[in-house]
Amino acid sequence: MPEKEFQSKKEDKEDTGPLKDRGCTDIICLLVFIVFFAGMAVLAYFAFQYGDPWRIINGYDSFGNTCGSNNTAVEGLDASLNGRDLTDYPYLFYFDFTVMLPTSLVSLGVFDGTGGSVETTMMICVKECPSDLFMAYTSTPLSDYPDYSGTTRMKHYYDQYVNGSNFCQYDLFENDTLTELFENDNYSEVKDNKYVTKTGSSGPCPDYVLPADPVLNRCIPLFDTITELATDLASDESSTLTDIADSVTDGINSMFGSNVSASEIMTYAMSDLMNSYQELAIMCASSLVISFIIILLLGWIAQIIIYAIAIATAIACLAGPAYFWYVWYEAYQDYQDSTIKLESTSENVDTLMYYAIIISVICLVVLLLIIFLRSRIGLMVTLFKEAGFMVMRMIVILFTPIVLALFIMAWAALWSFVSAYVYTSGTATELLFTREYNMDVPESMANITMVYFKDHDYINYVWLYHLFGLYWGTEFFLACHEMAIAGAFVQFYWTRDKRKVHFPVVRGIWWVFRYHLGTVAFGSCIIAIIQLIRTILAYIQNKTKDSQSEVVKYLLMCLQCCLWCFEKVMKFINRNAYIYTAFKGSNFCSSCKKVFGLLLSNVVRVGVINCVGAFILFIGKFLVCLITGVLGYFMLKDNSELYYWAIPVLLASIFAFAVAHTFFSVYEIGIDTIFICFAEDETINDGTPGREYYMSKNLMEWVDNSGEALKNLKRKQKQQKAQAKAAKSGGEVAGDKQTSPMYPDLDEMEMTEK
Repeated sequence: MPEKEFQSKKEDKEDTGPLKDRGCTDIICLLVFIVFFAGMAVLAYFAFQYGDPWRIINGYDSFGNTCGSNNTAVEGLDASLNGRDLTDYPYLFYFDFTVMLPTSLVSLGVFDGTGGSVETTMMICVKECPSDLFMAYTSTPLSDYPDYSGTTRMKHYYDQYVNGSNFCQYDLFENDTLTELFENDNYSEVKDNKYVTKTGSSGPCPDYVLPADPVLNRCIPLFDTITELATDLASDESSTLTDIADSVTDGINSMFGSNVSASEIMTYAMSDLMNSYQELAIMCASSLVISFIIILLLGWIAQIIIYAIAIATAIACLAGPAYFWYVWYEAYQDYQDSTIKLESTSENVDTLMYYAIIISVICLVVLLLIIFLRSRIGLMVTLFKEAGFMVMRMIVILFTPIVLALFIMAWAALWSFVSAYVYTSGTATELLFTREYNMDVPESMANITMVYFKDHDYINYVWLYHLFGLYWGTEFFLACHEMAIAGAFVQFYWTRDKRKVHFPVVRGIWWVFRYHLGTVAFGSCIIAIIQLIRTILAYIQNKTKDSQSEVVKYLLMCLQCCLWCFEKVMKFINRNAYIYTAFKGSNFCSSCKKVFGLLLSNVVRVGVINCVGAFILFIGKFLVCLITGVLGYFMLKDNSELYYWAIPVLLASIFAFAVAHTFFSVYEIGIDTIFICFAEDETINDGTPGREYYMSKNLMEWVDNSGEALKNLKRKQKQQKAQAKAAKSGGEVAGDKQTSPMYPDLDEMEMTEK
């Protein structure tokens, strides 16, 4: 019986499998995506019109003035101090600094948080943050002043004003009468209680001034300085300062677990980074090289690790039960040989027997799983090798995550920039209230009009829209990257003559932007919706955490956990749907349906590949971090200029993990892509003439009819060699001028793949 003829070499060259037919997918979703982000552009336009991010950067005072800016008075406001030129006053100073403290310090009992609110606490812009400590009735730093009871603070504030540092309400010392009293040393006419409110927070002068450093243009009190000063004043049992300093210090030390101040740790850390920048650069560059080398060796490393784990597990499954039965036997013999047989001893012997039975059953199941899954594990090793082979053929694909990271960082920066305008787009609103003093004051001093910025009624909906845009945009970029990488891998898989694949990465990107942006928008929208729901749920949890019952807390936590799991499942399905779209050109729903069937029919393979494969990739990332960290340790451990050599090593290790994750993500997508293609190839082809597999010889060994398929491959290679020989001798049919075999012989193919 004559042999069936395989397709000719010309047909082989033209045969690219499912890659031939391709059209635009999910156009409606793409239109929705465009309309949504057009809405975000409109939102940004209005935010630019009404917002002012400098209010966040520099801060603004109690009268609506932005520090460090020449402000224009807002029309319709009666606040006389609104619209001041504060160009030379870049720092924001709080009369009641507790409004700046994190809630953790308040919860520690350091402060009760009732000193004032942001609206009622006086906030002014100052030239410099205070460098001295000043509280009422202390001799330091006012030893040179006459001891006029109740006037020390005002004299101090006036001297600061004369020296160019005003810590009181802007117009207080513009009063000629008050200024004249100080100039003539008439201190007795000036009473502190007349210029400091009961709470000391709403002015016109603060109750006390603490040494502070400018942090993000805010004057933040120096807690370590307060502690030192409190030690000097420890003899004064009535000193309020001592209580405050001790409480703050104890609170911070309990949070950080150290007596070293946070500012000192930060100073030492920055110093270490500056003194080790050359070593840091070497470690970061080394992480790139190490990641590249491990990817080259990953196929062999994976094989060694997988089989080592399997052998070690099998040995443990044999040794574990044997050991437990030996322990039981020893205990049983001791019990039998004992003269006094206690009931408790008998129960212990029985318990050991039950443990031995349970361990034996578990180990038997694990052993059977190892034996049953050995072929699947072999398939995974082959997938690692195939992915490595393809990555080496298109090495530029390893750098696509860097481009992705740049796009995501640019998107995050743009979103944050617009967010600053959205956050500050409130309406300037007057806050009129009466200040309370410990003595009678004129009505003009008691009444004050402050200014704060009130959010619009619909701001919550704006933030939801804006936040959803962040999630959708980020997931959109990630999905584009996954589909582009998958497109590059499927070109190698679904092209019979692998040598004819040119610029696969560029073509994969082109496919995404030319045909499948709608599919990408569809899948990323689903993930973004889940993330938004999780964010809303977390917001509700945070707002109601103090008023929830234990049952409600448990239910909310369970719901959050379910949503997290659902998000992970959808990301897994989406990735495989993108892979199927990349080589089949189908829309999102069709791809999900088809790929779900493929995964379901290969559920054991999928489980092995995802569990063991993820562990192998993690081992690879861990190796990159470990080698980088060890390298940094030997480079920095003897450096006498460093306080904490572990800080630059830790930073370099974190960078190394990020680099490894970047490179290995491509490898991970490649493995998933090859497996989906392998499953589809196994479904639609059987290796017979006219239905030859597209998979390589190594993968062909894992199909059910591998023997027949390999025989057909050898037969085809013989036919092509005969055609090539006939072409050289002039016997080939005209028009078939290609003489090189489309399928190299098995030995040559194996060497090429290696």
